[in-house]
Amino acid sequence: MNGPGPAPWALELRRSGAWIMLKLRERRGALRGRMDQARNTLYGALWRESARIVGAELSELTDGFYEIRRGDRVTRVWQSLVPLDDPVTLRIAANKPLVHGLLSARGLPVPRHRAFSLATIGDAIQFLDEVKTDCVVKPAAGTGAGAGVTTRVRTRRDLVHAAVFASALDRQLLIERQHPGESYRLLYLDGELLDAVRRRPPHVVGDGRSTVRQLIHAENRRRMERAGVASSWLISVDPDCRATLRNQGFGLRSVAPAGLSLAVKTVPNENSESENECVTTQLGPGLTEEGARAATCLGVRLAGVDVLTASLGASLAESGGIINEVNTTPGLHMHCRLGDPGRGARVAGLVLERLLGRADGARGAER
Repeated sequence: MNGPGPAPWALELRRSGAWIMLKLRERRGALRGRMDQARNTLYGALWRESARIVGAELSELTDGFYEIRRGDRVTRVWQSLVPLDDPVTLRIAANKPLVHGLLSARGLPVPRHRAFSLATIGDAIQFLDEVKTDCVVKPAAGTGAGAGVTTRVRTRRDLVHAAVFASALDRQLLIERQHPGESYRLLYLDGELLDAVRRRPPHVVGDGRSTVRQLIHAENRRRMERAGVASSWLISVDPDCRATLRNQGFGLRSVAPAGLSLAVKTVPNENSESENECVTTQLGPGLTEEGARAATCLGVRLAGVDVLTASLGASLAESGGIINEVNTTPGLHMHCRLGDPGRGARVAGLVLERLLGRADGARGAER
């Protein structure tokens, strides 16, 4: 015999809670939709200008897709996606443990790491105890743009929270020793360096009154108002945000002193245009060659090689830096507005030249 059902107030509470969650999901979905549209607009302008630079014609298709034609050559693009690398190469590059193994076998420095899952989290705990320093936990494969990544993992409690967070995106996880040094994106096309960017993490500036959470919300509102210009992403409050603040002695409820520039993430993907800086001319030949070797090792034609180093003029072997990731379909937006409004279009134009000028980078047009 079944017992009495929930009291009417309990049902109402459940309905109210479900309604609140539904409204929150709808709001977040609407925000993501606006930023997606902003990225479409940004990339539309980028490809339009790059097509003009290379003497090609651009036609808008739908939903952010563009067709670009020059003579009897035609290619299609969507945001940063271009038809250069094959599906197998994309799959390999998305597998972080595999990439670490391939690069390490060629003598390229990668972070000390260990693969694990929630079922084998004991392996990650053992790794954390062995390295005795901050670690990074991330999904092992199939993600990008810093999704699911937590830095400053120091304790077993930190590790469990980070692992659960990352496991929402992939069952296989990766723990890495967190390396010092600044983050740089080196962009290569067929082994040739196109551009290099210093990527500082996102910051907010204290006003002496607002909490850190309120400052983040204000920055996100600014980005929404300047959608596709201030940044292509909103700052998310996630474990990496909390860990980064904790490392500086702050929390989301803390009030930052007026004028204090406070890092709110360690992963740089959600930074703004003012936090990227072109450093192409500062790269030494050793670092440039190591980045090219990383892209060539994986067979990636258009590669965003992410490195952590304390010295751009020295090779990674000399500076003790590492290759953190090799990104396929790298975001071209971060090469825009680096004190030079036309730079992003010129970089994209180099990609277009390859797409429209070679048989393996574009298909023949149907006349």
